[in-house]
Amino acid sequence: MITPEILQAVKDLVQTPPPAGVRVDRFEIVDEVAELSLSFRADVLESVLASELAATGGPADWDDPRAPMDEGSPTWAYAGGIAALLHHGYFNQTILAQHEAALQQILTEHGHPGTPVTATATYTAAELMPHYRKLKAEHLEQLSAPQG
Repeated sequence: MITPEILQAVKDLVQTPPPAGVRVDRFEIVDEVAELSLSFRADVLESVLASELAATGGPADWDDPRAPMDEGSPTWAYAGGIAALLHHGYFNQTILAQHEAALQQILTEHGHPGTPVTATATYTAAELMPHYRKLKAEHLEQLSAPQG
């Protein structure tokens, strides 16, 4: 249960202009807990994934043009790990920590004082795979380009 006024107040608080690019997908009180679902704008998500790949080198088969990218592959497992990292490490800790006091204030102002808030990402490995396919194609193209 949530009113449009509460949802708008939460969006005004959390949705940030570039470069952060975070958007509120859902804010709802379920079983006396306020659930905040967040995601990145598509362009920001791709940038985050590309930066993370550059930092880690990607999955074990990232340089192999013949490597499968379907469920069960190293890239699929990697995408699942990143989806979990975004959920637990970024949205549920970093973003929620930045806004938790203000979210509590919004809930109090709308008659829900003391309601705990959780934040989740809306990503799964399957949802990240189109981005990884594009990023891998770009990566392989760079690998095959003449050096010089």
